[in-house]
Amino acid sequence: MGLFWARLAFLMAGSSVFAMLLFFHVFPFQATFPHSRHISIFAVSAGAMAILSLSPWVVAGVTRTSDGLTVSYGPLYPLFAAHVLACVIYSFATIVRKTRSTRGAERQQLNYLFVALLVPGLFATVTNLIIPLTTGRSQFGQYGPLFSCVMIAMVAHAIIRHRLMNVRLVIRRGSVYLIAAAIAGALFAMVIAVISQALGQRPQDGTLPLQVAVALAIALAFQPLKGRLQTWLDRYVYREAYNYQHTIRDASRTISATLDLRALLQYLCDITSRTLHPDFVAVFTRDARNNTFRLAVKKALVGPDDSRHNTQLPATDSLPVLLVTSRRPILKDEIGRTLLGSDAECAGQQLSSLGAEVAVPILSENHLIGFLLAGPKLSGDAYFTDDIELLATLANQAAIAVNNAQLYGQVVLANQYIENILRTMDSGVITVDANGQVAVANTTAEHLTGLPRSTLTSLTIDTLPDPIASQLKATLSDGQPRLQVETTLPSDSNRLLPIVSSTSALRDEHGAIHGALIVFSDLSNIKALESEKRRAERLAAFGTLVSGIAHEIKNPLVAIRTFAELLPERFTDTEFREDFSKVVVNEIDRIDDLVARLRGLSVPSPQTGGPIDICESIIDTLVLLRGQLEQARITVHRELEDPAPHVAIDAAQVKQLFLNLFINAIEAMGPGGVLTVRVGRRITPSGNWVVAEVSDTGPGIPEAIRAHIFDPFFTTKPRGSGLGLAICRGITDAHRGILRVESNRSGSGTTIVVEFPVSTATPTVIEEQALRS
Repeated sequence: MGLFWARLAFLMAGSSVFAMLLFFHVFPFQATFPHSRHISIFAVSAGAMAILSLSPWVVAGVTRTSDGLTVSYGPLYPLFAAHVLACVIYSFATIVRKTRSTRGAERQQLNYLFVALLVPGLFATVTNLIIPLTTGRSQFGQYGPLFSCVMIAMVAHAIIRHRLMNVRLVIRRGSVYLIAAAIAGALFAMVIAVISQALGQRPQDGTLPLQVAVALAIALAFQPLKGRLQTWLDRYVYREAYNYQHTIRDASRTISATLDLRALLQYLCDITSRTLHPDFVAVFTRDARNNTFRLAVKKALVGPDDSRHNTQLPATDSLPVLLVTSRRPILKDEIGRTLLGSDAECAGQQLSSLGAEVAVPILSENHLIGFLLAGPKLSGDAYFTDDIELLATLANQAAIAVNNAQLYGQVVLANQYIENILRTMDSGVITVDANGQVAVANTTAEHLTGLPRSTLTSLTIDTLPDPIASQLKATLSDGQPRLQVETTLPSDSNRLLPIVSSTSALRDEHGAIHGALIVFSDLSNIKALESEKRRAERLAAFGTLVSGIAHEIKNPLVAIRTFAELLPERFTDTEFREDFSKVVVNEIDRIDDLVARLRGLSVPSPQTGGPIDICESIIDTLVLLRGQLEQARITVHRELEDPAPHVAIDAAQVKQLFLNLFINAIEAMGPGGVLTVRVGRRITPSGNWVVAEVSDTGPGIPEAIRAHIFDPFFTTKPRGSGLGLAICRGITDAHRGILRVESNRSGSGTTIVVEFPVSTATPTVIEEQALRS
């Protein structure tokens, strides 16, 4: 027996160090058996040592001495020692490597485990391996197992002090098993003692503890065996039990993470089928458009999916109404017993027609948004209380998820709707969030900017093309829209693409800005049409101009020709020659004046002498006309803004502009008229403008001819040339201004409105540029 126990101890020692190696290899990351070349080598070595430990090759014999048993080692004992040392060294190397690579609780666990095994491992290796290997004697081997007390103390300290295990679970279950085993063992011993006493027999010495141990082992093994047999039997007859908490936990995790409505309802049917095994499961959802419940998903374990029940139920049917009023699951067996009344009977008939045994409402905020139908169980069992509670819990969890899924579906539909709108728009659309990151860009924006859509959505407001970025930045900063701003956008063909854009701030329900939107359109076609229109207008104006010039020049030439034809006959007539000289000079002056006026129609490009104060030019022009104003007894009212915004325009041209306007007003009014001059500013999303108004109290301009007053040679005056307002229009157009005519609001008279964009440069800057040039 001593030899048997010695060889068994060696077998356990060789296997224990290999088990320790495996434990260190998988702890604390891996839960499966490791597969590697090193583990395979150690496994083969451990198997070989286990076999050799039972042979004389490792333990040759045992001798009883006064100090106890002395083991005689075989010739392969050094090989056994090498195996043990290799496993120990590899284990400690593994735990050191893992300790360096881990963090947090895992590293703390490894630290305690390393310390707990280091001390007893070293001492046990010395007493039970190194000393016997060097001296050939094993008298200190009996002390080696005592060092395991240190390991137990360190592990217990780590468990209790640092919560490295669920100590409550360990103590509770361990204590329960220990106390139950003690009570059962004591009762069994008492029963055996009483029976033996009653029968007049005494139990054999030493057999009672063995009998108690065998009885406890059978008792402890009975519960798992009974559970396994019950599971096999239930599975065979469709009566397998389910873990209620485990089912609810798994269902909650999946339902809360599912946003697709059909997938959610399909999972609800699947988990009901797997758990309760009904012949079918169906889910109806509410269709608010026609107030009905439609079949959304169905799963049949027996027969085809298209079962005998309807796919649509009106919300006013008995079954939906009873589910709303009862607000709990309805069993068909309850109809006529706990659920009474005609409505309940109709609901029961409807359940029978649908082939269902139970109906479970899916309620959200006191509204029935759907219900679940389950057919009879395949096992033939009834639906018990646990089954109904499980279905009710699943339905309650599904109600929230169904709402989320429906909202998600609405969001997806809205996004698709918006995406379709953006895709079919002829204008480019780009939106940015509050941080300036591009959130949305449509296909037209991709085409106009020449950047792929994926690139656009990865840009920020600082990396967008400058004409777009500047407007978005301005709107993000002040929240004000920019409407109909014309600018140019660089294109991929190295040309400037004319666009018109508008921006708007995106706000939340509290009015806070959380982004900005810009919509921009290609003006290339419009600009081409405008160019063609201007060309046609120029051709028409040129025809009118030629006709007018021919008429105006022909009249003086006719007079000169008439006198020239009479000159040979009346050359000696002194009075005729004097009249001829006067007529020729006057008519040539008339032609020269016409040529000068025609030269005024061709206004040169604006000079860079501005910006100027437009009010000063108006005052200078009024001073020039003071004599004519006093002669006609015309009163002048001036409403000039001080200081007025500056305009980038040539001073001589602006004086010519207002001189023509003032002269026209004076000629339109009789004596005693009133000339009113106003200067102000107008602020628009597209920029700031200087507005000058010249109003008279004359008879006004008829509506029928108002559209032609700026055409060359169009006049209503008997001796007018029709070039004054045409010249004014040329000056305003050359400086990107606007010239229009309006009727006075107060009564008779006309107001000519002139608008120029405000200059962004200051006079000092312009003067410095002029000096440098």
